Amino acid sequence: MALGIKCFRLVHPAFYSSLAAFTRSASEITMKTVARRQNDHMQCMVYSAVPIRHFATKKAKGSLDHITVATDDGRLALNQIGQISMKSPQLILVNMASFPECTAAAIKAIRESGMNLNPEMEGTLIRVPIPKVTREHREMLVKLAKQSTNKAKDSLRKVRTNAMNKLKKSKDKTSEDTIRLIEKQISQMAEDIVEELDRHLAVKTKELLG
Repeated sequence: MALGIKCFRLVHPAFYSSLAAFTRSASEITMKTVARRQNDHMQCMVYSAVPIRHFATKKAKGSLDHITVATDDGRLALNQIGQISMKSPQLILVNMASFPECTAAAIKAIRESGMNLNPEMEGTLIRVPIPKVTREHREMLVKLAKQSTNKAKDSLRKVRTNAMNKLKKSKDKTSEDTIRLIEKQISQMAEDIVEELDRHLAVKTKELLG
């Protein structure tokens, strides 16, 4: 669930914030607030769907940016603690000289990224050979993209359900018209996000499989 929530929050920060706000007592939400939330939602539509953007066969260097590494200071992006560079189209180098104590954890994170990568360590340098882009590899990437998208949808449903439940508890403090308006806003935003996730997944699937 944690991964799904993280993906979902990255997909649409403004929408996640909107639903978080709706979980407060409905009596705190005025008609003006609802209108502003709707405007926030329209603005957040410019964000790209994050869960599937990394499953690509091109620009291999950037494909490691989303990997997070468990450190003593919490989970950090690989590109924050290591210098990522392309040695060749078939090899990525990750220089961990600035954070040598995180080298082993970085290797573990790369191996468990689901990208079929087998990194090798040379001191504080991590060598990451890029697998040949076969049809099987492309199909594997599509499968991972679908799984990541479904996790985001699951998190969306849980956030929506939680918001609706909190809203119901406030019915004795808020007019029925306001409650119905907020419920409609929540449902519409959730539906819009699902449609956008499906659209991005379709685009990515076409990109990978042709």
